[in-house]
Amino acid sequence: MEDRRTRIIQAAVRLFRERGFHQVSVRNIIKEADVSNGCFYHYFTTKDELLFAINEFVMDYVLVKAQEVLRQHKTPVEKLHGIISGFMSTFYRYHDAVVVMYRENHYLAPEYYQKMRQKRDLYYRIVMDVLAEGVAKKEFRPFEPLSIVAFMIFGMVNWLYTWYEPEGCLSIEALRDRYIDFIFHALLTEEAKRNPLYRSYFLPPALSS
Repeated sequence: MEDRRTRIIQAAVRLFRERGFHQVSVRNIIKEADVSNGCFYHYFTTKDELLFAINEFVMDYVLVKAQEVLRQHKTPVEKLHGIISGFMSTFYRYHDAVVVMYRENHYLAPEYYQKMRQKRDLYYRIVMDVLAEGVAKKEFRPFEPLSIVAFMIFGMVNWLYTWYEPEGCLSIEALRDRYIDFIFHALLTEEAKRNPLYRSYFLPPALSS
């Protein structure tokens, strides 16, 4: 992103997080970003478009990370581990933007909401394909319908934004390890759990008990 455009987006993220979308005016954003009116309208026609840009940035980042995981890993367990890890790391790296995306997305104009829905659907299909591959290769238990597993994972991770604080008692890595341990104990077949390749995905008994 161009530097001034980035400044505008970062300013909007801060203000939307602090006050909420409807309590922030374009004038507020221009002042916070220290840019001119002309500069703002060079990059964004409306405040709605700016909210979409924040949503799009986060979702595109998550999708890119997921595609990287699919290219880099071979087994379904490794892929799912990478996808969950990438999603959770996004919460840490772009915490305020993620909060804005989840909390304010219902204010998106219909055309922008539809675009975001398409991106979310793509991410859902990626996860479903990995889950289906895992069942076919007998690494994941055959839950019916399999979509329930995807929704449970999304539910666990998506709600992080309501309570996770980067400065809290657990690092994002420690929290990720606990999520993975919990999910994989429920999802993996007994044979997959015994695979030495996946041993590092489970917590030592002292931490998981």
